[in-house]
Amino acid sequence: MQTARTEPRTRVAATTGGNRMTREQSRAHTRERLLAAARSMFARNGFHGASVEEIASLAGFSTGALYSNFDGKEDLFLVLMEREIDEHAREIAEAVRARASIAERAAGGARQWMTMIDREPELLLLFMEFWAYGVRDPQVRPKVAARFAQMRQTLTRLIADGVRELELELDIPAEHLAVAIDALADGIARQKLADPDAVPDELMGSVLSLLLSAATRPAAGRGTRSGR
Repeated sequence: MQTARTEPRTRVAATTGGNRMTREQSRAHTRERLLAAARSMFARNGFHGASVEEIASLAGFSTGALYSNFDGKEDLFLVLMEREIDEHAREIAEAVRARASIAERAAGGARQWMTMIDREPELLLLFMEFWAYGVRDPQVRPKVAARFAQMRQTLTRLIADGVRELELELDIPAEHLAVAIDALADGIARQKLADPDAVPDELMGSVLSLLLSAATRPAAGRGTRSGR
């Protein structure tokens, strides 16, 4: 596994580009440094192993600065999680769009997911840890569910766009198919992280292509399934 990236411990400059930062710019800059430090510390030590003191110190601030920008470690993680999921969803969307068939879109999305598993295994482990933490706590569970729903919403949009562009129809609702694909991706990630040799890189693409082929049919009046 790759080691977590770290940020140097430096104080935030009072100026940027030779000009003094406004209050809003300074606050945004502080949040960015705290998020970068949190990402590094969470990836290195896990959610439970990281402390707000360590995060603030790595960012070059006091814990007071952290608490003035975030409600605490949990809030900081949720903001970071939302950002990371947005970025991963964007990468998958770019890998899927503008491909000529369902099989090609499945292969493109699967390759991107496998790349992310290899590139940032510590981040996926962190999400799994926080999921386990969140589902045990009734107060936290809705917040965790909302973050994971981000990816399902992206998948639902990609599926809906794909069937429209390729003139197909679905046998099940797009949002249900998105749940199944998301579960497949999570399961593949867990298996790959535990036993890399047991999961060929092309496995997810092959299974996803079969799933999408079985769940779609040509739109009425379009004829055969050619090109799928």
